[in-house]
Parts: sequence; structure tokens; C-alpha cells
Amino acid sequence: IPFLFWFAGRHGRLARRHLRVATTLRALAIACMALALMRPQWTGSSSDVSVVYALDVSRSVSPAFVESAIEWIGRADREGEPGRSRYVAFADHAVTFDDAQAIRSLAVSDGRPRRSDGQDAVDRSATNIERALDAALLQLDASRAKRIVLLTDGNQTNGDLWRALPRLLDAGIRVFPVEAKVNGENDAWVAGVDVPPGLHAGEPVEIVVRVIAVAGAAAQVSLKHGRSVLGTRKVALQPGVNRIAFDARLPAGGAVSLTAEVLADGDAFAENNRMHRTVWVEPRPRVLYVEGGSEGTPRYLAAALAEQDFDVHLLAPADIPASAAGFAAIDAIVLSDVPAKAMSAESMRAIESYVRDQGGGLLFAAGENVHGEQGYSDTAVERVLPVEFKAQEKHKDLTMVVVLDRSYSMKGRKMEMAKEATRAALDLLEEQHRFAVVAFDSQTYIAVPMQFVRSRRKAEDQISRIQASGQTNIYPALGIVYRMMQKVESKAKHVILLSDGDTQPADFETLVKRMAAEKMVVSTVAVGADADRDLMRNIAKWGKGRTYYAENADSIPQIFIQETERAVGANLLEESFHPEMKQRSAAFRGLDARNLPDLKGVVSSKARTHAEVLLATPSNAPLLVRWQYGLGTAVAFTSDVKNRWSPDWIKWPGYGKFWAQQVSDLMRRDSGESLDFEVARDGEEAVIQLSALAADGSFRGDLAPRVKITRPDGGATTVALRQVGPGRYEARLPLDRRVQPARFELAESPGMPLREALRAGTRELHEDFADEYRALPVNTEMLEALAAATGGKTNPSVAEIFARQADESRVTRALWAGFAAAGLLFYLLDIAVRRSPWAWRLLGSRP
Repeated sequence: IPFLFWFAGRHGRLARRHLRVATTLRALAIACMALALMRPQWTGSSSDVSVVYALDVSRSVSPAFVESAIEWIGRADREGEPGRSRYVAFADHAVTFDDAQAIRSLAVSDGRPRRSDGQDAVDRSATNIERALDAALLQLDASRAKRIVLLTDGNQTNGDLWRALPRLLDAGIRVFPVEAKVNGENDAWVAGVDVPPGLHAGEPVEIVVRVIAVAGAAAQVSLKHGRSVLGTRKVALQPGVNRIAFDARLPAGGAVSLTAEVLADGDAFAENNRMHRTVWVEPRPRVLYVEGGSEGTPRYLAAALAEQDFDVHLLAPADIPASAAGFAAIDAIVLSDVPAKAMSAESMRAIESYVRDQGGGLLFAAGENVHGEQGYSDTAVERVLPVEFKAQEKHKDLTMVVVLDRSYSMKGRKMEMAKEATRAALDLLEEQHRFAVVAFDSQTYIAVPMQFVRSRRKAEDQISRIQASGQTNIYPALGIVYRMMQKVESKAKHVILLSDGDTQPADFETLVKRMAAEKMVVSTVAVGADADRDLMRNIAKWGKGRTYYAENADSIPQIFIQETERAVGANLLEESFHPEMKQRSAAFRGLDARNLPDLKGVVSSKARTHAEVLLATPSNAPLLVRWQYGLGTAVAFTSDVKNRWSPDWIKWPGYGKFWAQQVSDLMRRDSGESLDFEVARDGEEAVIQLSALAADGSFRGDLAPRVKITRPDGGATTVALRQVGPGRYEARLPLDRRVQPARFELAESPGMPLREALRAGTRELHEDFADEYRALPVNTEMLEALAAATGGKTNPSVAEIFARQADESRVTRALWAGFAAAGLLFYLLDIAVRRSPWAWRLLGSRP
């Protein structure tokens, strides 16, 4: 342009003013063309919104909601006035429409929706929100603010909407979920069949059928194995999840097919009423049973377990293997009243290793042989058990005084049984112990003076001379006993008071608490149904002793024996008592654990800190205790399982079931190397998983496992599993709903011989009904999370959807055409100024 002006000044033939105008016009033309070639742009903001409405038309969404949603979309378009609108209807996949009203063209035919033109549209038996979001993303205008209004219940059955989230964020799209109303028709369906892992043939097992109901209804739930009915129950379904338990036994090993079915009143859909599941059942459980009696001793528990389909192997204590390898084929060990001296130390250590290192199960039942010098204190077996059998050290320095009520109310058999009980207590004491008897009515006298237990015959004669007479006055008798025991130097002082408690009022609390403060233990025995139990109980409480109730005279001797044994320190207690349930357990299923038969004896013990006390005696001593020891489980029963202490249990109809469930609960579920082989459905895929552990518990990473898949038509394929973690292998395959059930089994492969692969068993995968036939509530949590992640809002108003936000679009306009047009205009004006006669006259030039 400077050159243009210089050249015009040197060579121009026009008048100066004329030349200046023409050159300026030509310069402007050149400048505009130069600017046009630079392709300049102008950028500015725009409030226009591009919106896509994605409407869920799957079976789980109410048809009424779909209709109202179409009307709402039309109203939102009118009020929001978006720059661009598109419409997506989706179920298993998405279909795009230019008009919201066109969504009504979807019509159900033979269960599969079709468009009015006859073309397949969507399959309403599935919901794929990921595909809906991807389809909506493609319909948005990149030059405008982008919004997706997602109308759905959020229950996706295929795909994963979170995979679409990064794409939404990269495109700057805000998602506004609107919660759809779920299909409110009355429905109940089978949601699952839960079977414990490692199930054995014939083992008592609880199989749980999970049924979900939209509304409460009466229903019949059945469980079948092939054509055999395992159980049928009539239940009242509650809204939500219902768990119906069936006690069952699966008689055969191998792949067992189970079918659960629910028939509910008013059920709107029959398609989801039945579910199939195939489980792998191991052979009958193998139990090693060791009895401590002689060769001819009846083995009641062994016979009961055999009747419950356990494979019971009888063994003498001396024949117990001396190494853990000897238990390789055993699922559980039962020791019944086996004396510790009958087993070698090597066998005890082998049992410990079996439970701790191999995950084995041990049931230890006590008896008369499991106490005292024959006990298990400080042995390997005791380390396994959840209780300690350490008997209390017998008191070598003990003073015992028996205080007997000899009033008229004790006349007759009560008095005779009281004297017999006193003599029985005397027999349990040793010569170094001190003993005395104080008898009382309205007066108190010392029947047996305080003395060492050496001349038992003399003391027994003095006890026999006690006769009933007079009224009852306990307080003076306790005062005499207190002063008597104060004069004796003894580490343990014990008082047993026997009376009906019908005495004159006195300050018993002060006296007895003073005795307790000086280490004198006072226990009481209340005799008779009309005894003052409150007073006798309080005396025992103040004296830090125990209280007993003797409804009849016959029970008095046994009470004295028990209390004397406690005082002396013996741990074998033979008396009738009723077991008390302390903690519920799956091993009690189908049994009334609160009303078990009485037992007649127990070995006193102490439960370990982390053990579970399932049953206890009335005095809160542990009776049935379990705990985890290493990889295995041990259970201790401190009574016996024979006819000495358990005659009522043996006659009880639930005896076999009770012990079968205890053994089943503790036994080992896998022997040797562990292979956890599972096949499950995940959306549109079949997921095959294998976990492998070596015998020492380490992960196996040396495998290249393969799985053989056999179709119903006999065709088979083999797929390889890839390692996804330590000892974990997996494969995912597309699931063909038309070909089922498919059978899956491990095949011989590097690191896995055929024998090991066969031991893992076979699995079958059934596709009973589509997930869409499950009337689940709206997945509000997921929809709110999606809205928060993209900057949207759940259940928004129309104004909130179209409000101007930080995502305003930036509009860019190209300016080159304008500059090119201006350049052309200036060029034409330049020619006109140079050539037109009027320009010459106007600018004062001559042609």
C-alpha cells in the first residue's frame, strides 16, 4: 500500500485530489482482500441450549409414566425454547426420534416392541443406560450448551452407565435425571437360591430361597431336586426380601439341580416365578470316631451319625494316627470321653496340626474319664479346645461347717436326708481338712465339734443323733459359727446353711457380710416349696456363696455333694440340670434349643477368651463351646454323649439331628489343595472364576487353567482363563440366552492334572428370566451420583434444565466473506472513480 501511493505520486496522470481518492479506494480494496485471506473469526457467547430427552421404556417402568413423560417433554420444549431438541427411547438399546410424539410408535408385539413401520425397536426385557447416554451424546449440537434429560428408574441390567461418564465429562454435558415410576403391578419372584459351599451328600443343610415381593401376599414356596420335592411352605410374603429356609439333605454327590418356585396370590407375572440352580455336592462326609470306653461300650453318637448319612470310621484311642497326614481323607474327628493317657503325645500333636493347619474339625465330648489326673491339662489337644480343663487345686487347708435346721418343719424324711447329705459331704473331705456340724432350732448346739477329719465314724455317729424339735432361729447359729471359725487358722473357710428360712427377724446382712469380709463363704440350701427363698438367696449373696433350692428331700444329698466338691476343688459334677442356650447358632436350626433334655453331669471348665459359649449350665458354666483354631474349628461338649449323663438325650428324637448339625457346622470343607470354581452371570456375560491355594495356604500362580463348556446339543468349546490376581483366574464370555443351560468343567491343563480338575466338579448356568422382571425400587442413589458428577440435578424443573450456567456455549463466526465483499466493493468504486466522467467533473480533472 505505501508502494501504491508512492507510484501514484510519481506516475499518476490525474489531478491531485482525483488521484488521492482513487488510490485510497484501491488501497482499501487491497487491505480488505488481505484481511479476507487471513480468514479472521469473531467469537461470542450464546444462551442457546441443545437438549436430548432419553426416555426409559423398559418393562420395569410404568406405562402410565411413559405416557405422562411424553406430555411433559412437549411442555418442557415449549417453556424452555431450546435451540435444538432430540428424543431417545431406550431399553436394551436406544432409538432416536425427531419428535417426542413419535415415541408412541413403539408397540408391543409378541413380547418384543416394534415400531409402527414394523421394524424392531427395543427389547423391553433389559435396560442399558450406557447405550442411551451414548446415543444422546451423538445428537447434541456442539455449538450450544448441552443437556441430557434422563427419564428412568436407574435399574440397569445391561451395560454400565459409569463407562459413559468420562465421555459425558469430556463433552461438557450436564445430565438431569428424572425418576421414573416403577411398574406398580403386584409381583413376586424368586431372587436366588442360597446353598452353603462345600456341601456333602446326606449332610443336613439349610437351603434358603430368596423371594422378593412388591406387596404383601399369601404364597406357596417350593424347592425341588429334579422331580423330588425337598419342601413346600405356605408363607405370608412381606414387601421386600423374604428368606424362606428349607431343611434338606441331598442324597447324591455330583452336580445337583435345584428348582425354586413361588406362587403368590395376585401375582401379575409368571415369567419370574421359577429359578434353577445347579450345585456341586461332595461325597458323604467322613468322620473319624474315637470312643474312650472298652470294646463293648455302646457308641450311641457313632450310630446316630451313621443314621444321618455320615461315613463313620470307628477307631480305638491307641490307633489314632501319629501324624496329620493320617487324617487327609477325614472331614471331622469326634473324641468321646477319651482319657488323655489313652493317646500318645504324637497323636495329640497330629490332631492339633489337622485342625490348625489343614482346616479340620474336632468335636470333643467329655465324660467321667476327662477329669482329675486323667484330664487334658497342658496337652496339645487342650490347646485346640475352646475350653480349659484345668481342675482347681484341691484345698489342702479347708474348714467346713454344716449348719442344719432341726426344727419341727424338718421332721421326718427331710431330717434324714439332711443328715445323709452331711455324711456325704464328710466323705468328700480329706484328713487334713477341718469339719464341724452346728444344729439349731430355737436354741443352738454343736453336734460335731470342730476337728480334723480323721475319725469319720465318730463324726457320723454324732450326726446320726440329731433329732428335729422346737422352732427355727437361724441368727444365733450363724453367730456361733462365725466365732467358731474365727478361732481357726485356715486358708479356705466354707459354711453350708440348710433351712426353710422361716426364722425370727434379725440383722443377717451385717453378720454375713462381716463373715464374708473375713474370707468365710456362706452357701445356702432352701428346703421345701414354702421356704423363704428371698432370705436364703440374700444370705448366700451377702456371704459370696451359692444358693440352692431343694423342692424335695431327695435332692438334698446331691446338692451337698456338689457344693462340697466346689469347696474342695474337684471338677467332676454329677447332678441333673437343664442346659441353657446362651447364643444362637446355625447348628441349632430346626431344633428348640431352649427346651433341650436334661443332663446328669458335667466336667467343670473355663471358656477361653474368644470362644463362643452356645450352651451353659444353670450356674453359667460352659457346656457347648466353639471357636476357630487356625484354619479349622473345634467344639467342646463338657457333658458326655453316652447313657451315664445323657440318657434323656439318647432317647430324645432330636439327638441325631442335633449332633449331625454340630459336626456338619465344624467339619472341613476341602481337603488338600483348595480349588474354588464358580460360574455366575453378570449382565450379558458369563463370568468364570477360579481361586487356587496350595496345601500350605499359599497362592498358586503356576496354572494355565482351561474350562470346557458343553451346550445342551452336545457341542463343546474350551476357553482359557487368564490370571487376574494372586491365585485367581477369570474369563468373561458373551451369554447366549437361547443356549442354556451350559455345563462348565475344568479341563486338564498345565499345572492341573485331570484328577484334580475332576475334583472341582461341574457347574451349570441357567438364565431363568430377564432381570427386567424384577420390580426393584428406583435407584435414587445412582441417579443422584450421576447428576452430581455432571453438574446436573435430580428431578429438576424446566427452568433449572434451561437455566444459563457456566457451560454457556461460545459462538464463532467467520469474517472473511465480509472482508472479501468489502474489497470487491472498493475495487469497483476505484474503477468507477477512475473511468466515470461524473467523477472527473466532480473531482476537478480533465478527461
